[in-house]
Amino acid sequence: MNAIAIANNDVAIIAWVADKPIEGCLGFAVYRTDLSTGKSKPLPAWVGFRGQSNKDWKEQTTEIWPVQKFHWKDLTAKRGSAYRYRVVPMIGSPGDLKPHPAISWDSNPVLLTPDRGSVSTYFNRGIFSTQSLAHQLQQGGDEAMFRVLKDRIDQIGDPLRNSLAGQIVDGVRKLVDRAGTSGGQCYAALYELDDPELVRLLIGNPAVHLILSNTGANDEENRAARQTLQESGTDLTSRMMPNGHIGHNKFVVYMDAQGIARAVLTGSTNWTDMGLCGQANNAIIVENDALATAYLDYWKRLKADTEAAGDVAKDLQAPDFRAHNRESPVDVTLDDGTSIRLWFSPNTPQRTKTKTSPAPIDLSEVFDLILQAKQGVLFLAFEPGSPSIIDAVAEAQANNTELFVRGAVTDPKATNEFVTQLFHLSGTKPDAEVVPAEAIKNQFSFWEHELLKAPNGHAIIHDKIVVVDPFSAAPAVVTGSHNLGYRASYMNDENMLIIRGSRVLAEAYAAHVLDIYDHYRFRFQVQRHGDRAWSGLDPTPKWQDPYFASESPTLKEVAFWQAGIALGA
Repeated sequence: MNAIAIANNDVAIIAWVADKPIEGCLGFAVYRTDLSTGKSKPLPAWVGFRGQSNKDWKEQTTEIWPVQKFHWKDLTAKRGSAYRYRVVPMIGSPGDLKPHPAISWDSNPVLLTPDRGSVSTYFNRGIFSTQSLAHQLQQGGDEAMFRVLKDRIDQIGDPLRNSLAGQIVDGVRKLVDRAGTSGGQCYAALYELDDPELVRLLIGNPAVHLILSNTGANDEENRAARQTLQESGTDLTSRMMPNGHIGHNKFVVYMDAQGIARAVLTGSTNWTDMGLCGQANNAIIVENDALATAYLDYWKRLKADTEAAGDVAKDLQAPDFRAHNRESPVDVTLDDGTSIRLWFSPNTPQRTKTKTSPAPIDLSEVFDLILQAKQGVLFLAFEPGSPSIIDAVAEAQANNTELFVRGAVTDPKATNEFVTQLFHLSGTKPDAEVVPAEAIKNQFSFWEHELLKAPNGHAIIHDKIVVVDPFSAAPAVVTGSHNLGYRASYMNDENMLIIRGSRVLAEAYAAHVLDIYDHYRFRFQVQRHGDRAWSGLDPTPKWQDPYFASESPTLKEVAFWQAGIALGA
């Protein structure tokens, strides 16, 4: 096998490796075979060779406009389908390309599904699928496009809502639905709640027991839902946090009719329309009694802490609550041997973070995991603050310049606009580049105005993910609600999973990280270099040179994928 494919429920990524430049190669045709039918077809392409235009946005194929990279995303793959990919070098000249008669590479099979044994993972598209989104919104300024977007994603069943959210709605509501059909109960702790479908799911539901935090002093985002839930008789505990502290959890525990905690949902997804449809997010469900019981115990301690504080917000997160979180991490092993360590926050003796605060115990473990990386570190985060995982990634990259690093972190500027930093290796030094979250300039004649700058930073990366060495015998994934910085451990109600030993899980999360990173990387190049960024496919084989030049940063990318190919399916 000279090619590898990885996938989650939303996207497949294919990568391949050549030993040397391929004579006369102008790129690669990538073919997808549907394993249920045996039918094969080339993947679509929309950007041609220099001087060629696609102003009508007509779909060509990679046989005509080939891929001039050694990896590619299949964004047209259908959820629930199983595929295998073949990669073929195309030789000749633009308009007269032919497949190489002696070279082709086949990938392993992949299935686009959330199901991975005892674990299910869900990833949305958000408004990062920007060209597709542009076709569905009225063209105009960002404010006008955002109003149309907001009106549509609030409508249950709207095709645009379904497209942007994907399966994440199914994942987020899955345990509550299960309780409704099985006679079970659900215990949830949420930070934000305003999505009409999810609010309707909870209203007056006798199987739901909810702790709902506030989103600020005036509780603007949650006020309407809170009032509706209270009036409907839903079992609701309002955990109204003081300024600077947030009840940031987004988890649901499912208990069966016999009173046994069976499964837990967590991740980065707030129960809002923008959390489901606008931001890049993930959700994970783990079917394990011990883990679900640990979350249920935490839920009970959250409720007891809330009741003990009464109306005095500053008494929330009491010393004994913090001490239990610090002293009692939970370790479980799944049926397939995957190990999970669970941390809850806040878990420090101090209530606030200062410039001299020591590293919290949960993040110390994550930092050590990053520093031990041998192949690569991939990550996404929202406003982690400082110190955070970024410091550990920079140290790991400085210690090992062969380490493959790809990451993106969204942070607000002082102007309340949002920017995304991209992390990788430029030359021999760690580097971060900044991409404003705004529409790219009209670089190509066919490129439509994109909604990347939405009011209040809705078009952002909201994930909290670290993936370490996905193509190794010891892959690891960090996920949950934790923002991956000191502040979250010191001041917030949070949960964080450190999952080791599951390659299928690590590959699913890696596919999501690389998908989002590549999205921003392209926009960065266009914004940075303008018309010089890229003017179409190179009509000569010289496009291959960076992949084989001595000391090229691209070699680290090749080595990363080579590790996956060597490991095998």
